[in-house]
Amino acid sequence: MGRYLKKFTRVGSMGPTEERGFAVWAGYDIAGVDDDLSGQGLIRIEDAPANHGVTVFARVEPDDDAMYEKLGIQRRR
Repeated sequence: MGRYLKKFTRVGSMGPTEERGFAVWAGYDIAGVDDDLSGQGLIRIEDAPANHGVTVFARVEPDDDAMYEKLGIQRRR
């Protein structure tokens, strides 16, 4: 299982202008995957910046087609 982070930028805008356009990191445990997914915007946890702040990782099961598609991960069948 691979542990990955994805950075979502400009998720929303709240507060004064200087607070708009913030970024959010999301963590994923992807079962059955241990590849380089940087092309899909996913960073292996070992390569991630130290200040990401992620403490919870969503588990992505091998049969979760919707999540694989949402993350842009091409799978070999």
